[in-house]
Amino acid sequence: MATRPLDLIVIHCSATPNGRWTSTLDIDHWHAERGFRRDPSAAARFNPDLRSIGYHWVIYPNGARANGRHPSEVGAHARGVNSRSLGICLVGTDRFTYPQWGALLDQVRHLANTHHIPLRPADATNGYRGVCGHHELAGVNKACPGFEVADWLANDMLPLRDHLMELPK
Repeated sequence: MATRPLDLIVIHCSATPNGRWTSTLDIDHWHAERGFRRDPSAAARFNPDLRSIGYHWVIYPNGARANGRHPSEVGAHARGVNSRSLGICLVGTDRFTYPQWGALLDQVRHLANTHHIPLRPADATNGYRGVCGHHELAGVNKACPGFEVADWLANDMLPLRDHLMELPK
């Protein structure tokens, strides 16, 4: 698979109850219902059971990361910037577990390092280069990912107190 130029990481949430288990197969089904489709040849090479998922990674409440699309594959998660971005989805709506926050920190640092993406808030003033929440993109009318990514970055990428939840027993 060919590589593509990347300069943006977009953080999403699944908009499901906080702490409830939601799988990549669930998300794939929802994305299929919305008309998302992966290129059949890309799907045949990577995650062939996921025919529609728009994200590159999903982070579960226990901190486990699941692959969606391959990073070289254009996502279907942020209209207008899909061709130059990677999408990470946290399962939940606005409160995430310590393991999720830790996995998000690790994933964002790794991607920023690997793809030379600046670890700074991305917004319209800098051409959306860096890291942002889905709701921060122009024309998006959603609360996704349920927190301000700029606040998280300013907090040294540590969990945001008002968006933290304990793992369900």
